[in-house]
This record gives sequence, C-alpha cells and structure tokens, in this order.
Amino acid sequence: MFARCVLAMGAVSLMACDPLSMSEPGHLVPRTVTEDSSLPSITINGSRLHAETRGTPGKPVMIMLHGGPGADYRSLLALADRHAGYSLADHYYIVFWDQRGAGLSERHTQDKLTIDQYDADLLAIVDRYAPGGQVTLVGQSWGGMYGTSFINRHPTRVKEAVFIETGPLKGSTFERIKGELFDLHLLREWLNDMAWTAQFFSADDHIRMDYQMTIGSEGSQPRNNTRKGPGAEPFWRLGAMANRYVQEDGQDAKGRFNYDFTTNLQRYTGRVLLIAGSRSEVLGTPLQLEQQPLYRHASVEVVQGGGHDVHWTHTPAVLGLMRTFLSASGTGGAR
Repeated sequence: MFARCVLAMGAVSLMACDPLSMSEPGHLVPRTVTEDSSLPSITINGSRLHAETRGTPGKPVMIMLHGGPGADYRSLLALADRHAGYSLADHYYIVFWDQRGAGLSERHTQDKLTIDQYDADLLAIVDRYAPGGQVTLVGQSWGGMYGTSFINRHPTRVKEAVFIETGPLKGSTFERIKGELFDLHLLREWLNDMAWTAQFFSADDHIRMDYQMTIGSEGSQPRNNTRKGPGAEPFWRLGAMANRYVQEDGQDAKGRFNYDFTTNLQRYTGRVLLIAGSRSEVLGTPLQLEQQPLYRHASVEVVQGGGHDVHWTHTPAVLGLMRTFLSASGTGGAR
C-alpha cells in the first residue's frame, strides 16, 4: 500500500564510505538497469524496467504487482516456486517487473511518476504479453491498489485477480486509518536512524534518497507485524521518489488523500480473491472484509499466523488459496 513497510537491508557502514563517492552507483544501494546492463529488462513507454518471466510463453498471462509505491518484486518470486508439487508456472506465463522508478527499474522525475503514467505502463505490459487478450493480476499491498485502479479503468482486460493485503482503495479510507498505520513517535529508533544518517549526507539524488528510505522503512509500521531479522521479506532497492510522488498524485492541495480506485469497479464481472494475514492489524482481515463489497464478485480468505508479509512468510498457504481460486476458472490447476 502507500508507504508500505519493507524491512531494511543489512546495515551499511557509512564510516567506511568515501563521502565523495556515496552517489556512485552500487556504493549505497544496488545498481538499476540503466547502470547495470546485465540485469534483465524491458522498455515500456520510454522507461527501462527491471523484469523477468517464469513459465512457458503461450500459456495464460499472469502479471505480478509489487508493493510500495517504490518497492520491488523480489519477495513475489516465491509465488512462482514449487510447493507440494504445485507451481503457478505450470499453468501461467508469469511476468515479474519493478514499476517505474521502483526497485531496480529506471529512475524518473516527478512529472513521470503519476497514477496515470503507472496505468499507462501496466496497460502497455498487458498489451505486450497478452495483445488483445485478458490477464490475471496478482498484487500485494500497494500492488492490490494498483491492480484495482487498473481494473477500474480497464475492466475487460483482466480475467481475474488475487490481491494480498491490499491497501485502502479510497483516499477517504486511507485518511481514516493512517493514524493507526504509522508509528511517528519522535523517540522511535527508525526515526533516529534517519536523523543520524542525515548528518553524513543529504537526500539530494536518487541513490541517497533511496538509501535513506531504506533506513527509515524498518519499524515505521509495527502493526503490520512483519518478520524481522533472519528470514525477513527480502528486497533489492526502494524508490524514494516513486514512493513520494505517486502518493502525492493521490492527494489534494492540502495533502489529504482523495484518490478513488472504485468509481467504475462494479462494471467488472471477473472474480477477485482478497487474502489477509491474521496478524496484520490495520491492513488485514477487517479492511479486506470492508473492501470486499466494492467488487461485484470477491471473496476473502485469511491465513492464520501471517502478517502483512504473508505471501513471503506463509507462501505454501497463500499458494494453496490461490490454487483453489484459480482452478475454478479452469486455469490454475485442480487439486
């Protein structure tokens, strides 16, 4: 969801860095596809995006939408693994990609980081991998919001969707719950960490801003109850400008969220599965049940013991629910 919490990478020793080289690619954060030509990529709407596929071309297309805005698809790769003899790649051609300005994709300025541009990018990807056809969308957190926004605009291009711990689909909902979602106590360690790093450099470019977002992301949303330490949800790199400007595009002049991804949603006749983690306090079961009626045909399933990162910590359980749901359409593989 907006400002989604992703666990920070291993600590980087700033004291060991040459202050003059902190903005060099690869010194603070991994290189993007524009800095490392060996990374798999595609070009969409003039932007170079980090992307890869799993499965066999010609099978029904499944497009993965990661969280954020600004995160990446690294943890979603687990959903393509084989568990109990089952893999989504047996039945789908799966497209993983880092969104514009996010993860390891190309960085952009504010004017190219809008909800309209994100919609155009996803439409271009759908057209690239399923020209004239429909796709299955799988989104986590912000990815569920992004996918819902796309369905709202293009209801005939999506056959079905699975949204895991999706965030608020309306700005009014976000405004209501944002006080519960974030821990902004001035003495919290994550805020102190951000303040400490600011002594050594300012967030004046993408590399430094992305690094500072990494420092600040851990601990900012404790009620997500995500796993920390060994086994935590992995990621490559966060996109600070994408996180900021895509959010701002969903706000009014006073900074209040006013987006609405549901204005046309009742026209969509496809099925939607909403998955929640039982330990996710703000974005979990109550929110998913509240948002269920916004779709014409949606069901809610809860994974016991899971937090907001349930797709990573409870992958077999999530895949089991997805398999049951998708098999009803004759594509996902019967039990």
